[in-house]
This record gives sequence, structure tokens and C-alpha cells, in this order.
Amino acid sequence: MKTLAILSQKGGSGKTTIAVHMAVCAIRQGYHTAIIDIDPQGSAFDWYLSRAAQNELNAVQAQAGQLTALLKQAKVGGADFVIIDTAPHSDSAAAVAAQHADFILMPCRPSRFDLKAIGSTATIARLAKTPSAAIINAAPRGKLAEEAREALQLQGIDVVPPVLQQRAAYTHAVIDGRSVHEYEPEGKAAAEIDELFACLKGILKL
Repeated sequence: MKTLAILSQKGGSGKTTIAVHMAVCAIRQGYHTAIIDIDPQGSAFDWYLSRAAQNELNAVQAQAGQLTALLKQAKVGGADFVIIDTAPHSDSAAAVAAQHADFILMPCRPSRFDLKAIGSTATIARLAKTPSAAIINAAPRGKLAEEAREALQLQGIDVVPPVLQQRAAYTHAVIDGRSVHEYEPEGKAAAEIDELFACLKGILKL
């Protein structure tokens, strides 16, 4: 079993969006997948509850202190892949998630504020001694994504090759508990999630 923590100390970076779309992508590729939502807002878990009755995904809303027990339970239950969705502005919970993860993905929009804020998230990953990388998320057309990549690398932060563009499909899909693969399976958003999951499979050796 491999565990991915999605961390960002800045709100609005897209953690939950990435978590839910990647979870469905993993299921479609045959991985027994679970989401542990430790964000008090519970957006990922709420999305899970809104899905159709036949739901191959497992999800639970929890507190950071429950992670050890829940991950053991997931392993015993045969999970292949667990995604931990975290809250912004919660150093202690983020640190616990980082310590329990095999890899940390740090969403970052290509904006000045996000690029400045990601340093605190990278520090949490370093202190946990857990491998990590940023993912450029919600990128508009143009050169901003590559400029953001260069800025992150100058800060000593690794960046995964895939880029998630700013696409309406990401928003429309989750309204009724779907993912981009279920909303628009042949669309560009689904292709981006496939590319990101393929990248993470290689990193995690899934």
C-alpha cells in the first residue's frame, strides 16, 4: 500500500480537486483506493457522499490523530493507494500527514501569492523527511506555468512534469459527485489527470 499526502498551507490551491480526481483515476486503473479527509471542512468526504450508490471508492472524514489507525485499517482491508487530503493553515495536522505519507504532492497555482506561500509547505515535507514535489495547478494559457516551475526550482523545490490547466471540467464534474473521467472521459482534463497519476505511479512504484 502506498500513501500520498496532498499538502498546501495556502487555501484555494486545489488540494481536494486533485485528490478526488486522482482517486477515481486510480480506481479506473484497478487500484483499491481510499481517501482520508482530515480537513475539517470535509469537502472530499462530502463529494464522496454525493456519489452514486455504487461507489467503488472508500472515504472517511477523520482527525490527524486517527491516521495511524486508519492507515493500518486500510492496509488490512486491501487498499493499494490511500490519498490524505489536508487542511490549509494547520501545521500540526499537515506535519502528521507528512510523516505518514510515502510521498507529498504540493499543489501550487502560478501566482505570486502561491509561490511565496509554498515555502512553509516544503519545510513541513523536509522536516518529515518525506519525498515531495510541487504540482502546478490551475495554470492559465501562456508562459506562467513554466515561469512558476522555474521560480519553484530556484527555491529548491522539485516540480513534477505534468501541469494541470485551468479547465471548467474540474469544477463541473464534482458538482454531482463525479470526476473528470466520469464527466468528460475523452477530455483534456481527464488526460491531465492520467498523466499526473502515471507520474505518481512511477514515483511511488505502485
